[in-house]
Amino acid sequence: MITYETIIEYLSPITNTFSNQQNITQYSPEFKYFNNIFDQTFYRYGIINTSNNINVSLENSIMYCLDTDVKPDPDLWDISNNIHINIIIFDFKNNMIYATYFGDFFNPWRPTIFLANYNQWWEPIVTNETKIFSFSSNKSIILKTKILSNNGVIKKYNSMDEVQINDNFNEILEIDQFCNNNDTFVNNTTFSKNKLEKMKKDELVQIINNMNIIIPMAKPTKKDLIQIICKE
Repeated sequence: MITYETIIEYLSPITNTFSNQQNITQYSPEFKYFNNIFDQTFYRYGIINTSNNINVSLENSIMYCLDTDVKPDPDLWDISNNIHINIIIFDFKNNMIYATYFGDFFNPWRPTIFLANYNQWWEPIVTNETKIFSFSSNKSIILKTKILSNNGVIKKYNSMDEVQINDNFNEILEIDQFCNNNDTFVNNTTFSKNKLEKMKKDELVQIINNMNIIIPMAKPTKKDLIQIICKE
C-alpha cells in the first residue's frame, strides 16, 4: 500500500548520516547491533563515497578490500562469481547479515570481504592486519564462531533464502578439484576416482584422447589429467 509517508520518503533526498569521512575509522564498539560480533581491532573505514554527485561507495569499498578495480555499478553476485570470493554484508539499517558467494554454497576457505551497508551507502570492515578473511586467515575465529556459527542467521543477498555453508575442507577439495564419489563414464567404460588415480599418465592421456578433448596445457600433471576427465 502506497501511503503519503511513502511518497514523501521517495521524493525526499536521502541524507547520508552513515558514512565516515574519508580516511576516518569507526571501531567495532560503535557498531551498535553488530558490536558483539567483532573484536576491537575491526573498524569501518571511510572511503570516497561520491564522485560527480554519483554514489560510488560500493565500488570503492570493494576496491579498498581487494586492491583492484571494479566495474561501475557492480552486482555483488557477479563479483563473487567472477573472481571467486565471498562477500558478507552487514546491514546497519535492518540489523541483518547477507552474503554473496561463488558456487552452490558458501565456502569459508575462500577469500571473504566484509562490507557495512545502510540504504545505498557502503563501507569496508577491515583490520590493520588484513582486509580479506577466511578460515585460513588470522581472524578466522571471528568468521567461524561469531558470523557463521548460527545456521539461518545469514541470508542470501537480495533474498531471504538461507545461506548454505560447507566448511568441510576435504569435501570442498573433492567438489572443486576432483570427481565426486560417483563413477565417471567414458565410452561405455566406468572409471571410479580410485581407479583413475591408479592409472599411469599415458593411460589417462589415452582416455582424454578417446573423449576428443584437447589438453589445455603443455606439461599436465597426473592430477591435471584426472581433473580434466572428471570435469567432463
